Amino acid sequence: MNPPLSLKEIIEKSRELRQDNKTLKLLELIWQNPGIARRDIGTLAKLSRGTITTNIAQLIEEGYVTEGEALPENETRPGRSTTGLYLVPELFYTIGVSFSLEKPKASLFDAAGHAVREIPLPIVKTLPNNFATDLALLENAIRELMQVVPRPRILTIGLSVAGIIDFDKGDVLSSAILDGCGNFNLKDFIRDRFGISCFLINVAHLFPIMEKRWGAAKNMNDFITLTDSCAAGFFLNGKLYRGWQKHAGELSYMKVTEDQETAADGRNGLLTFHAPFFLLEHKLAKMIANGGHPRILQQMKSPGDPITLEMVIRSIENGDRFLEQLMAERYEWHAEALLNTAYMLNPEAVLLEEWTARCPQCTVDVVERKMSSYGMSNWHLNTRVLSGKCSRDMIPRAVAYLAAETVFEEAIAGNENPGTHDKQHSH
Repeated sequence: MNPPLSLKEIIEKSRELRQDNKTLKLLELIWQNPGIARRDIGTLAKLSRGTITTNIAQLIEEGYVTEGEALPENETRPGRSTTGLYLVPELFYTIGVSFSLEKPKASLFDAAGHAVREIPLPIVKTLPNNFATDLALLENAIRELMQVVPRPRILTIGLSVAGIIDFDKGDVLSSAILDGCGNFNLKDFIRDRFGISCFLINVAHLFPIMEKRWGAAKNMNDFITLTDSCAAGFFLNGKLYRGWQKHAGELSYMKVTEDQETAADGRNGLLTFHAPFFLLEHKLAKMIANGGHPRILQQMKSPGDPITLEMVIRSIENGDRFLEQLMAERYEWHAEALLNTAYMLNPEAVLLEEWTARCPQCTVDVVERKMSSYGMSNWHLNTRVLSGKCSRDMIPRAVAYLAAETVFEEAIAGNENPGTHDKQHSH
């Protein structure tokens, strides 16, 4: 038996024959809801039971779909367990990359959502004018992943990047990961090297989408996410809000004091001078260099080793009250910015990074105390403060998912240029 067509070939065949997009829509629904029962996919697709039976049988016969046990989370009605539908893993593959200074990694996923291979990116945080080095690391990792499976079956590449970037055109304006790159288009770089469509998103905008789909905000339509580095994501009125130039979320440039240090925009007293983790890291490193012996040294092979956030969290978990106090001081500044933002946007919840659940006393609780003044004038205002459920390890999976979703939706809509559509991610 010949191998089934790849998803790329199915899309092209549908376009050439000017067929309706029923097949693509069913494949998308099964991909989005692995293990879904026939009765439920019929409801989502708004098709009759007979039509669903015929079409699903054809998809199984052609080798695009396989059957297995239905997953509980995709069972919409009570009753005995039913048969679930899944895409065959080799129908297509996607590559997702967390292209950032924090947990950089490139991963290859199959159509069933399984990670086939993962490659950490050994990016050096302190390297100046690092764009050529970091681009080489990115290119080599993608090239290595593309050799794992047949190239025609790789559908698209998704990149999560921090910085000021035109995520539709691909122009990099300012990014720590591409320091010194000048006038540079990241989408063109991917297309030129690999001849494949590329989806870009800011990591600040990715966190609210992750929490809405897989995390703590599944049942919320108005919430804020805030990373440890003070990059905010806004999900408002059921949609991701990115701003008219797509750069919303720079809470680190909120003015919170009258300090004299001046930022890139010429202003002083900004949050960026108080909240970033590297300030805590530098304080500890200076203490050690001066002969101090903080408990975090127990996790370090030598006093000159880099101090990581994970080390700090572990020390706090092990009862280090000194580091707990330093972390709490940082989150007082996070809390100040979030309180200001809550008054402007009135969200249902504020979600901090997933790891804050491990030391809530100096993260979540600090913000919650500050938020207790929110609406004290008998205005009945209320915004919950929670730890998110989606870690940075999920970023490659999430951005690969969004990249594939974009290809599906543009193909179904008849767009002849996949990878250029601007989505609002309203789910």
